[in-house]
Amino acid sequence: MKRFLLIALGMLGFAVVLVAAAFASAFVGNAPLQPGLVDGFVHVVSEDYVTADILDIGDGKVALIDAGVDPTGKAILAELAAMKLDAHAVSAIFLTHGHTDHVAGAVVFPDAKVYALQADVALAEGRVGGHGLITQLMPVKPTGVHVTRALTDGEVVQVGNRAVHVLAIPGHTAGSAAYLVDGALFLGDSAGATSDGTLKAAPKVFSDDPTQNRQSLKALAARLGTEHLDVKTLIFAHTGRLAGLAPLTRFAANN
Repeated sequence: MKRFLLIALGMLGFAVVLVAAAFASAFVGNAPLQPGLVDGFVHVVSEDYVTADILDIGDGKVALIDAGVDPTGKAILAELAAMKLDAHAVSAIFLTHGHTDHVAGAVVFPDAKVYALQADVALAEGRVGGHGLITQLMPVKPTGVHVTRALTDGEVVQVGNRAVHVLAIPGHTAGSAAYLVDGALFLGDSAGATSDGTLKAAPKVFSDDPTQNRQSLKALAARLGTEHLDVKTLIFAHTGRLAGLAPLTRFAANN
């Protein structure tokens, strides 16, 4: 019996070390989060290890790119208050993907339409779980979020005075999306910035299909160039940002 307990404890300790190493591989070496005003209309809000983005869309209204990990939306509400706005000013929420650390705060904004790519609707609503090495271990439970409309790749959604270009980049999750709005490209978890200023792919341990994620980023770089879509800033959910399209283009060339 004693031997069995020692073996069990050893296996548990090994599992803890593996999980710790997986988390370290995802976050060590990242460029630090950079909350603040970007490109004159994007308010990047930090919630500890993840960001949500508030977009000024005119007439006292805003849209969100992701809604953060906090179900009370405290940091987002504080930024809105600094803008002399409240929860009712949020008219739209665009989810880059359905992981809970990006959807939790959506329940705070009663007037907002919630958008996500079709393939991630069930994940965002908590009806299915993730398929990554770590995410598949997380419990599946309703998030309280209802996706108002499923998006399709390539469509453009007009919200106030902003046009939101929808770009499918599956891999981190099946329905991961990038959104291009007036030169700001929001990539969620599908990519990130390292401390030395290079772009990296999504963390493998949290991704459904890391190979597809890398392929999607390469295809996105080609697509943005072919369609002559202007990119001024790359904005990520778990790291600081990068300037211009060049970091994504370099990633595509080297992978």
